[in-house]
Amino acid sequence: MRYEFKDYHGDLIRSVSELIRIPTVFDEATVTKGMPYGKKVYEGYVWLKAKAQNDGFEVKEYDGHALAVRIPGNPASERIDVVSHLDVVEPGTGWENDPFSGAVMDGHVHGRGAQDMKGPLIATYYALKYIKDNRIPCNRELRIVIGCDEERTMDDMRYYLDKAKEPIFAFTPDGKFPYSYGEKGALMWTMDQKVRTSIRELDGGVQCNVVSPMATAFLDGTGDITSYRYMLSKLGYEGEVLDKDGGSLIRVMGKAAHASRPEEGVNATVRLLELIGTVTGDRLSQLLYRCFSDCHGRGANIAHDIEPMGKLTLNLGILRIKNQHLKAEIDCRYPYGIGSDTLTKEMNKALEPLKVRLVYDDKPTLVARESPFLKVLLDTYREIAHDPEAEPLMGHGVTYSKVFSNCVAFGPLRKHEQSLAHQANEKIGINELYDLMKIYTHAMTRLANLI
Repeated sequence: MRYEFKDYHGDLIRSVSELIRIPTVFDEATVTKGMPYGKKVYEGYVWLKAKAQNDGFEVKEYDGHALAVRIPGNPASERIDVVSHLDVVEPGTGWENDPFSGAVMDGHVHGRGAQDMKGPLIATYYALKYIKDNRIPCNRELRIVIGCDEERTMDDMRYYLDKAKEPIFAFTPDGKFPYSYGEKGALMWTMDQKVRTSIRELDGGVQCNVVSPMATAFLDGTGDITSYRYMLSKLGYEGEVLDKDGGSLIRVMGKAAHASRPEEGVNATVRLLELIGTVTGDRLSQLLYRCFSDCHGRGANIAHDIEPMGKLTLNLGILRIKNQHLKAEIDCRYPYGIGSDTLTKEMNKALEPLKVRLVYDDKPTLVARESPFLKVLLDTYREIAHDPEAEPLMGHGVTYSKVFSNCVAFGPLRKHEQSLAHQANEKIGINELYDLMKIYTHAMTRLANLI
């Protein structure tokens, strides 16, 4: 079947830009019962709800946790869910322009969430709109489901599934094409305890699942300023050392990246710990640097490389020290074949006398590749993208597919495209958005009518 999408292209790009301009970052200070993830996320929720209603969709709400935009199928039909999220991570540092500008320039839409995942979300929305507007028959109900807390706990989608129950199949446009047949486990450790250190204050990182783009520390006395500056230069790190209020203020720059791909970033907090530990001999800095210097866990004796999922990743996402008190959040993605209990035990051994506490753990997932729904996704991508050799792959991130019993990540990235999720200067190509709408329209139509 031949579909024509050009009449939708202008609205598609405008909508991506408008949604990016709403800074949908979780804000605990403004959480209420009606706004369970804070005011800014709720503003995005309200914007999308109003848009869907104005476009003539039936909208189902789930108490501010999720929104479902739907095309009913046959009476008592099965359901296909296409699942995206509104929330984004903090922008962090290093942006050339306003991270929430939604600027359309140089063939791209720019801003936090452009790729992860407001661009793909809107592409699936317009795919659903095209199906509705053109009255394309659907034997199954089709839903665009929009969650609000994927970047933290995914409890939003657990709430949704508790109310709506499981669909027969779902996909999330939050990975790579043609589809991801499995994901590593994802856990978070925290630390919260008194310490002995020469550091008066340290502030590193923006979010647990983001490689720290900047870190600062304040130490008493100015006697080591020359040594700090010398070592900063010797190590080749970007940063500065200042004399402030009779102490040494040190700032080190890194590069943000998604915690599932830490090798694509540079952890500023880890670099700062190396600098302080080298110059002062501070044991806490040396201990933390040793444990987190290798993003695959060798420093903490938890390096594992197990097929088909590959290497474990480790990211010291947040570190705060003040008044001899340390707080930290650590992200770890681990392959099938090793458990979180074992990893927690090893981390505590490596960090002694510090202690980590396991506060979040989503187990590794693998799906059966024989599913007829997965064949639809693979065949559709190969055909529409003119990529007949494309093969399913192992996912790097953690997506809503962990919450559903029958869900995979399907796009938005092709194998040659770089992931900019959680990085500065995030953007998505305009032509890529056009292609995504086309791929998702065909895939959703076929899924809805698969016999």
